This record gives sequence, C-alpha cells and structure tokens, in this order.
Amino acid sequence: MLTRKAVSIDSVEPAEGREGTVVTLRGRGFAPHVRNNCVVIGGMGACARPEPGSTDTELKVRIGPVARATSGDLLMWPGTGTDIHTEKVDFGDTLLTFSEVAVFRNGAPVSSAGIDFRLTDVSPDTYSGDLEASPASRVELGGFEGGAVLRVRFPTDLSLPARTTVDICLVLKEPTLAVDFSAELSGDMGVEGCLGVIAKSIMTNAALLGERVHAGVARNDASGEYELYVTKPYLENGMFVVHFGKA
Repeated sequence: MLTRKAVSIDSVEPAEGREGTVVTLRGRGFAPHVRNNCVVIGGMGACARPEPGSTDTELKVRIGPVARATSGDLLMWPGTGTDIHTEKVDFGDTLLTFSEVAVFRNGAPVSSAGIDFRLTDVSPDTYSGDLEASPASRVELGGFEGGAVLRVRFPTDLSLPARTTVDICLVLKEPTLAVDFSAELSGDMGVEGCLGVIAKSIMTNAALLGERVHAGVARNDASGEYELYVTKPYLENGMFVVHFGKA
C-alpha cells in the first residue's frame, strides 16, 4: 500500500561514479528513516545506500558494488520497512552472519531524476542477475517456476575462501520489494552451500514483511555454472547484484 507522496528530485551531484562514490540528491519528501530510502543508479545498474546525516530535503547515498559499467536514470522511492531481521541463517553446514540489513516495500510511487548517470568501473567479484521468462525447470521456486525470474550466473572456477563477505542488493518489481544486506559466510565454504544460504537469507528476511519471495540454486548441466534464482508473484522487472569480498 502506498502511504507517501512520490519524492521530488531537484538535483543529483555528481553525474557519474563507481563503487564508494558518494552522491548527493536534493529535493523533497525523502523518508525520515534514512535506510528506508531505496535508490538504484545507472539504469538499475547498482544500488546506492543512504548515508547517515541525510534529511528530508538532502539525501547522501554511497554507490554499492557495480557488476556492469552501465548508464541510465537514477530511480528512488521512500519505503516502509522493518528494523527486525535475523542475525544469522544457516543452510546445511554453512552459516551467514549479518552485519547490516534493510528490507522494505515502496511506500510511494517511484521517482526519476531524469538524468543519465554513468557507472564508470566494475567492482571485482561482483555478479548481476538477468530477468528471464523461465528457469527451464532447473530449480524449484515454490510453484512459480514457470514465471519470470532473476538469474545470477557464477563462473565454474568460483572459489570462496574462509571469512568471505557477501553484499546483496535485490529489487523486485511490482509492487517493489528491496532486500539489501551485508554479511559474512563461514563453515562449509562450498559454492553450492554458500549460494544456498544466500537464497535462504533472502526468503527469510522478505518473510518478515509478509512477502512471498522464492529463491533457489541449481547447477547448469551444459555450462557447469552454478546459478542463483529469485522470483516473487507478479514479478515484472528487477535487479540483483551479488558481491563477494574478504572480512
């Protein structure tokens, strides 16, 4: 349910950047709970996390991991979210421990800055999802296997050492749901287990808002790649960025 008016964006500075760049938005109607502002940048190429100290007329955001050097509009909406989240999620012998979590729905129509923001550099070990019509029955998704899904493909030589961190930015539309978290992986560091606990974490945190999100992992027999799938009822569009780092 939309409970707020759309944000009005008057200016965006600078007009290009990479992971870590701080971008200043000026306008009206930004959410007073800073983390409940969802910002996607560069034509939905990356998420930009709000910074402390922002106000309802000036919002500073830091660009997150970038999987593709793209350009496009900056889109944002104030959300209605929750401060409740799980601290840890396990999947088999793999454990994921959160350091930051934001989960929220859109509380107002999406607003466009009307600019062509350019993401200049790709971040290392960062992967993005593609929207496709069907996962070709490779994975179980709660009965929604025949609908649209977001699929992230990982290279066959992917290796995740101990104390690997993961950053997730997931936006599912329409209506819009955002799941944005940072966490550390531990225990069994096999690729299938790590992707499995990421999938479970997405579903677990979305459920705290009463959202039905389905995620799963499959091995592509033809390419040997592991694939991470996410969907929800009435999925029309979205973005999904996964970044691995070191603690």
